[in-house]
Amino acid sequence: MSTTLLIGFDSAWAGNNSGAIVGALKQGNDSYTSLGDPQPANFEQATNQIKGWQEEHCPTKTLILIDQPTIVQNMAGQRPVENIVGSPVSRRYGGVQPANRNKIEMFGDDAPIWNFLTAHKATLNPATFNQSQSGTWVIETYPVLSLIAMDWLITDDHPNLRPTGRLPKYNPTKRNFSPDDWQYVCNQAANAFKPTGIMDLVTWIEAAKNNPLPAARAARKQLQDCLDACLCLLVALHLIEGRNCLFIGEMGTGYMVVPYGQVLDEELIARCENTARPPANWIFQIQG
Repeated sequence: MSTTLLIGFDSAWAGNNSGAIVGALKQGNDSYTSLGDPQPANFEQATNQIKGWQEEHCPTKTLILIDQPTIVQNMAGQRPVENIVGSPVSRRYGGVQPANRNKIEMFGDDAPIWNFLTAHKATLNPATFNQSQSGTWVIETYPVLSLIAMDWLITDDHPNLRPTGRLPKYNPTKRNFSPDDWQYVCNQAANAFKPTGIMDLVTWIEAAKNNPLPAARAARKQLQDCLDACLCLLVALHLIEGRNCLFIGEMGTGYMVVPYGQVLDEELIARCENTARPPANWIFQIQG
């Protein structure tokens, strides 16, 4: 029976900064097993955890969805994919952090992301995931864009001016943090995981829903990192279950993969047209 190791990794992008990791096993066609609660992890800790899971469970494939650019060729500015997705994100009061090689700690020659990809002998092309019998795939995703794709949005205070709604304010280290928004995202995530039967993870999310503000600021950030790792894992579940996903960007300059959403798809196509990019070259529907 084939087994796939599924991982969500919110990497925190740079150096020894701590993000979070969470994992699950899919055995056969429809059985999932939890690999424990989300845990804080930097790149080295994540590598050790992944290799430990691989040694213990001997999966046929490993699928890692990471909130981190994995292809960065531009020396300055932003990647084309960031220029494309920035439009629907900013429309909902969000922002996209640009990735470029001049950000030495994050994307310079010695940045930890490159060592991470080498350590796992990672394949980056999601289109090859179900065309191969074994291996490790590391695929870039973006939780903020996933929220838009899945319509996990909040009705804006001025819906006539902003009919698209707004992104949830669920970062507990920010001044504009909303406890109601935090609970909303947690509820949506818990409900999304329930059909998989990974009830340990549902239990963790429901507990986190009621404790968004630990006393220490660092603990608050860890909690959000762990929730974002769960959102990355949710994209892995979409892929492994063959549900439609959006591939935005290109392999040469960088891409993101998120669940398919019709409204998001239409907005991305419009953004490509407005920036003289043939949409068919930049937006694809894919299935795992």
